[in-house]
Amino acid sequence: MDERKTADPRPSWPIRLRSWVRYGTGLQMKLIVLVLLIASLVVGALYWFSYTSTRTLIASIYEQRARSVAEIISKSIQDKDYILYYSAELNADIDRLLERYESVVGITVIGVTARGFLSIASTDPSLVGSLATAEESDRLNALREVEVAPVSLRGISYLRANHPIFSGPDLIGVVVVDMSLDEQAQAISHLSWQFGGASVLGCLLLGVLLYFAMRRIVTKPVGQLAESMAAVARRKYDAEVKHPFRRLPGTRLRDEIAQLIDGFNLMTRVIHSHEQELMKLVVLDELTGAYTVDHLRAELERELCKTRRYKHPTSVLVVEIRGVEGRTAEDQDSVMISTAGFLVANLRNVDVLFRVGPFRFASLLPETPPAGAAVAAGRLRSQSPDIAARYAFPLELDIQAMGWGEDGAPAIDDVLADIVG
Repeated sequence: MDERKTADPRPSWPIRLRSWVRYGTGLQMKLIVLVLLIASLVVGALYWFSYTSTRTLIASIYEQRARSVAEIISKSIQDKDYILYYSAELNADIDRLLERYESVVGITVIGVTARGFLSIASTDPSLVGSLATAEESDRLNALREVEVAPVSLRGISYLRANHPIFSGPDLIGVVVVDMSLDEQAQAISHLSWQFGGASVLGCLLLGVLLYFAMRRIVTKPVGQLAESMAAVARRKYDAEVKHPFRRLPGTRLRDEIAQLIDGFNLMTRVIHSHEQELMKLVVLDELTGAYTVDHLRAELERELCKTRRYKHPTSVLVVEIRGVEGRTAEDQDSVMISTAGFLVANLRNVDVLFRVGPFRFASLLPETPPAGAAVAAGRLRSQSPDIAARYAFPLELDIQAMGWGEDGAPAIDDVLADIVG
């Protein structure tokens, strides 16, 4: 069966999205989004608090205005002698009051009669002569001061003020004043736009300031560290990260980024020194750091002997790089170094890597049966797009697995012939 057909299916879009967000975007972009999100939450909370407080304040101002207008209208009507009588003069005075106060959209005068609370005059002719219900009468009887509340009539909202009129201790009537909320709504809408614009501007300003601060303190030095680490992975040990500012001697080092830079520079020097010593002790490929064919012969002979004598399984992966023929020497070297790092990162610690040709690697998998080697090869094939994505030209890793188990193993020369090609 073709091993490629048994590979894992294409990941679902949430997994691809999460992988792109985590690995496909830089630290700078993540910090910008995080900063803007935090700034939006902070400014949004301030906007909500300011808007709510101001809206409450505006509502209280308009309620106070309604009380004042109702008191003025009630005083104007109370000074007349027709409070309990319906007359054309009362209607004329009501019309004049409507012209005087533009925000007033309705006035109703209710008098206390033997029949109960009776609408004597109103800007709404349908209310004239109507009696209040028992529930309304109880509410009006309980009035001792101006009562202001929002009401909705025929789908339109008003601010209604009920002003009681007393003759001595006795309630003799009520003036009902309806005021439009359009002006209040316009003020709140205008204010909300101002708050919204200021919030967006403040969020952007805060985000820009934090962006430049984080870029200077975090993303720039971390980016330099990432570039230097990539250079070290390509076996360029002269890479060194510089501190953005000179530290005066004696200053205690508490900054984590600075500690990371110092640790990286020291680690690079130690690795370079140790590798120079290892080159003297073992046979390593100078370009990739992988072992050479001569070392493969010694290691493979030892593992094949275990297979023949103790029936211990042994397997080998052969990786051929296709697409680098004809490229510049710099491109070829870069591909070989990147592929070696990729194979080391995706194989087990006990799996030894060898360079067995100009564009070929082999990995010895001790104590691994052929089926296990096939699984390892499939895993490497699924991860190989990581290498191809680094270069602008087509690149492919041809990965083959071979192994031996209880049936024994062939001669070392035959195996090496298949590996080296």
